[in-house]
Amino acid sequence: MDLFLLTLAESGTINIFPEPNELIWTIIDFTILLVGMYLLLYKPLLGAVQAREDEINNNLKKAAEDRAEAERLRREFEAQMANAQREAQEIINKAVKNATAVKEQIEADARARAAELLENATKTIEREKAKALSELRLEVANLAVAVAGKVIEKNLDTEEQRRLADSFVAEVTKH
Repeated sequence: MDLFLLTLAESGTINIFPEPNELIWTIIDFTILLVGMYLLLYKPLLGAVQAREDEINNNLKKAAEDRAEAERLRREFEAQMANAQREAQEIINKAVKNATAVKEQIEADARARAAELLENATKTIEREKAKALSELRLEVANLAVAVAGKVIEKNLDTEEQRRLADSFVAEVTKH
């Protein structure tokens, strides 16, 4: 700016256009400055911006891939859970069915065993009853023979016969 003021003071006139010689050197200087800036600053800056843009694009692409993978894994997990629940329900149903079959078999076996025990008890009771009746008949026959022998030994009167019959009945009821 001092140069401008000095030039203005010497010439006394203001000239807004530079000298052609100065204009050419200014254009050459400016061109050299632009080329230098382009080579030294613009290209590395563009390279850094492009590298950053590539990195961001790669990160976005990776994030989309990760999201897709996470979604795939979630669907796979849900399918496995549904499959596991279905298998668990099948196992439970099978266990209930088996338990019901075992219960029915045990009940059938118990009924058969109870029927067998009842039949055996009934047969045993019938045998014991028949045996008791047989022994009672034998005892009654022995007593009848004994009473008849006593009656024959004594020719008893009616009163004596009644007393012997009552005695015989009392003796039979004891046994």
